[in-house]
Amino acid sequence: MRAAILLISPLIFLVACGGSGGGGTPTGPLDVTLTASGASPKSFSALSQASLRFVNQDTADHQIGSSNCPELVTSRLTPGTNATQMLGPGPKSCTFNDSLNPSAAAFQGTISVLAPGNGY
Repeated sequence: MRAAILLISPLIFLVACGGSGGGGTPTGPLDVTLTASGASPKSFSALSQASLRFVNQDTADHQIGSSNCPELVTSRLTPGTNATQMLGPGPKSCTFNDSLNPSAAAFQGTISVLAPGNGY
């Protein structure tokens, strides 16, 4: 029994501390919520190769499109579903919109992707 406790204790410590030596830099997923009023947040910075999760909390379908960052493009998101996408390397600026309604300004956003090695 004592051996089992000694083996489990380091595992609990790793789970409680996140299990990585990342130095506090967020790796995501960073949530972009889609509601009837639009995308939130609409403009933000993210690390190179961070994960983004587009979460559809609206009653309508949405589909993320991007003219300059194809890694952001999602399939159709029905209400209550989400899609996780990985950003490519930066530095760069990525724009996104709802390709089912591309002129809807409420669903247009910009992500400033930081160069590799940059943290917050």
